[in-house]
Amino acid sequence: MGLGEQVLVDEIMVEPPIVAKPMMTIGEVLGKMKGIRARIVPVVDSRGRLVGVLSYRTILMKGAGRQTKVLTVMEPPYSVKLGTTFNSTVMRIVELKARALSVVNERRILKGYVSRADILRFMLDKGLLPTKRAEELMSTPPVTIHEHESIARARWLMLRGGISRLPVVDEDERLVGVISMRDIVERLYNIRLTRRKGFEQFEEEFLAAPVKDFMSTPPIYVLKQSTADEIVKTLLEYNISGMPVVERDRVVGVVSGLDVLKHYVASLTVTQAIEAKLPDDVSADSITKSLMEKLVNDYLASFRKFANVLDFKLNIKEETKTKKVEGRKRYRVRARIVTDQGNFVAEGIGWEVLSALRDALMTLEKRLRKYYEKQRTFQVTKEEIAEELAGTG
Repeated sequence: MGLGEQVLVDEIMVEPPIVAKPMMTIGEVLGKMKGIRARIVPVVDSRGRLVGVLSYRTILMKGAGRQTKVLTVMEPPYSVKLGTTFNSTVMRIVELKARALSVVNERRILKGYVSRADILRFMLDKGLLPTKRAEELMSTPPVTIHEHESIARARWLMLRGGISRLPVVDEDERLVGVISMRDIVERLYNIRLTRRKGFEQFEEEFLAAPVKDFMSTPPIYVLKQSTADEIVKTLLEYNISGMPVVERDRVVGVVSGLDVLKHYVASLTVTQAIEAKLPDDVSADSITKSLMEKLVNDYLASFRKFANVLDFKLNIKEETKTKKVEGRKRYRVRARIVTDQGNFVAEGIGWEVLSALRDALMTLEKRLRKYYEKQRTFQVTKEEIAEELAGTG
């Protein structure tokens, strides 16, 4: 039995840096989160039971105001239980693409907290990191943006590709900085919070500004031949989740802590490929297929936070009866997911296969959430809300 099966999450977990209550306001929590760069906050009721998870990214993406209740923004209470092995904890983090997990007992009482950084630090200390180099771990092909291009385009590229950071390059394709979704959304969020007359104009000016004005520089990066140990040490030293991989000043990929954990999990399990029927032109386009796989896996990670996903299938067809527009084809995507609560289906249509796929997945997520909310998979009951109000009265 390896160390990963002997060590329990109980031995790695720490006290949550912040804990929120459902009836607290975002303003009460946000300042603390930004101060210690916490990205995930457990939400508990008056009895200490985990009822949700507050994500910094979700707060920013939804544009929640300072008086918004945590209850209306929090995500499902995804977690691991006391006694879970290290290996199973890593698998759960990879499956959900989670930054951190709450640790609970059998009664959902919050007992601890384990972050991706905690996992990577333990692996580094115990010699559990995969013996891989950056070129074997990194995601390719890298999506980059030129320093003179707009913030609006950077945001579009991130949303289109389901990525959270972009290497910024100059006219000679040399790495000069990095811009992240957090950089963009946080700035937009702060502009909206001012509530001053004409804030929309400031928002438009920001989105039209060149990336070079807001990118992080000098960029933090690793070389193509860097080992997993060197990658993790850099991530932990600078408290970042990912960075570009460079060869002769050119960006050849992007590597993250999640990439490292994926390779560790791959050594423990046999993964099952997503079943999909694709048109010939899509099957032949390796870049599009890579972006599709990334998008699907991102949504599956979201689905798994509140549903037990048993199977997932895609069917993508070209609509031959529809006339092409400027040489573009129109696609119809049908996504089907099987859970222990039943089957859910959604469709998307678009002139780009990625756009049609995203529409189908977004619709599917809305239907899943609506169903599971009604089933009280992660809703706070009226009694729990009453308890919170009584406790603050």
